[in-house]
Amino acid sequence: LLIIDDFGLKPLRPPADEDLHELIAERYEAASTIVTSNLDLTEWDQAFPSNRLLASATLDRLRHNAYCLVLDGHSYRSPRLLPEHHLNLANAT
Repeated sequence: LLIIDDFGLKPLRPPADEDLHELIAERYEAASTIVTSNLDLTEWDQAFPSNRLLASATLDRLRHNAYCLVLDGHSYRSPRLLPEHHLNLANAT
Protein backbone atom coordinates (compact mmCIF):
# COMPACT_ATOMS: atom_id res chain seq x y z
CA LEU A 1 0.00 0.00 0.00
CA LEU A 2 1.33 3.42 -0.99
CA ILE A 3 -0.19 6.54 0.59
CA ILE A 4 0.42 9.92 -1.03
CA ASP A 5 -0.70 12.66 1.37
CA ASP A 6 -1.52 16.25 0.37
CA PHE A 7 -1.20 15.62 -3.37
CA GLY A 8 -1.04 18.89 -5.28
CA LEU A 9 0.04 20.93 -2.27
CA LYS A 10 2.95 22.16 -4.40
CA PRO A 11 3.32 21.86 -8.17
CA LEU A 12 5.50 18.98 -9.36
CA ARG A 13 8.47 20.04 -11.47
CA PRO A 14 10.73 17.81 -13.56
CA PRO A 15 12.02 15.30 -12.65
CA ALA A 16 9.55 14.87 -9.75
CA ASP A 17 6.55 14.79 -12.10
CA GLU A 18 8.21 12.10 -14.23
CA ASP A 19 9.18 10.11 -11.12
CA LEU A 20 5.61 10.15 -9.84
CA HIS A 21 4.31 9.04 -13.23
CA GLU A 22 6.76 6.11 -13.30
CA LEU A 23 5.78 5.11 -9.77
CA ILE A 24 2.04 5.20 -10.54
CA ALA A 25 2.53 3.42 -13.87
CA GLU A 26 4.49 0.59 -12.20
CA ARG A 27 1.81 0.16 -9.53
CA TYR A 28 -1.12 0.50 -11.96
CA GLU A 29 -3.52 -2.45 -11.48
CA ALA A 30 -0.85 -4.20 -9.40
CA ALA A 31 -0.91 -2.52 -5.98
CA SER A 32 -3.15 -0.28 -3.89
CA THR A 33 -2.57 3.45 -3.68
CA ILE A 34 -4.34 6.03 -1.52
CA VAL A 35 -4.09 9.70 -2.47
CA THR A 36 -5.28 12.54 -0.26
CA SER A 37 -5.62 16.10 -1.51
CA ASN A 38 -7.28 19.39 -0.71
CA LEU A 39 -7.75 19.90 -4.44
CA ASP A 40 -10.95 18.94 -6.18
CA LEU A 41 -10.42 15.95 -8.47
CA THR A 42 -10.96 18.23 -11.48
CA GLU A 43 -7.99 20.35 -10.33
CA TRP A 44 -5.43 17.57 -9.95
CA ASP A 45 -3.86 18.35 -13.33
CA GLN A 46 -2.63 21.63 -11.80
CA ALA A 47 -0.06 19.57 -9.90
CA PHE A 48 1.73 19.00 -13.24
CA PRO A 49 2.15 22.53 -14.64
CA SER A 50 5.15 21.63 -16.81
CA ASN A 51 3.62 18.70 -18.66
CA ARG A 52 -0.14 18.41 -19.20
CA LEU A 53 0.23 15.20 -21.23
CA LEU A 54 2.10 13.55 -18.36
CA ALA A 55 -0.59 14.81 -15.99
CA SER A 56 -3.31 13.24 -18.10
CA ALA A 57 -1.56 9.87 -18.30
CA THR A 58 -0.74 9.76 -14.59
CA LEU A 59 -4.16 10.88 -13.41
CA ASP A 60 -5.90 8.50 -15.79
CA ARG A 61 -4.11 5.60 -14.09
CA LEU A 62 -4.92 6.94 -10.63
CA ARG A 63 -8.62 7.43 -11.41
CA HIS A 64 -9.18 4.11 -13.22
CA ASN A 65 -11.16 1.76 -10.94
CA ALA A 66 -10.71 4.27 -8.10
CA TYR A 67 -13.02 4.93 -5.20
CA CYS A 68 -13.38 8.65 -4.63
CA LEU A 69 -14.32 9.86 -1.15
CA VAL A 70 -15.02 13.55 -0.74
CA LEU A 71 -14.92 14.75 2.85
CA ASP A 72 -16.36 18.14 3.66
CA GLY A 73 -16.03 19.78 7.01
CA HIS A 74 -13.82 21.80 9.26
CA SER A 75 -10.10 21.19 9.40
CA TYR A 76 -8.78 19.18 12.32
CA ARG A 77 -6.00 21.75 12.42
CA SER A 78 -8.37 24.65 13.03
CA PRO A 79 -7.64 26.46 16.29
CA ARG A 80 -10.03 25.56 19.05
CA LEU A 81 -11.35 28.55 20.92
CA LEU A 82 -11.81 28.38 24.64
CA PRO A 83 -15.22 29.25 26.09
CA GLU A 84 -15.61 32.99 26.68
CA HIS A 85 -15.38 32.70 30.47
CA HIS A 86 -11.86 31.25 30.11
CA LEU A 87 -10.63 33.80 27.59
CA ASN A 88 -11.83 37.37 27.88
CA LEU A 89 -10.09 39.38 25.17
CA ALA A 90 -12.18 42.49 25.83
CA ASN A 91 -10.46 43.04 29.20
CA ALA A 92 -6.96 42.11 28.05
CA THR A 93 -4.39 44.92 28.08
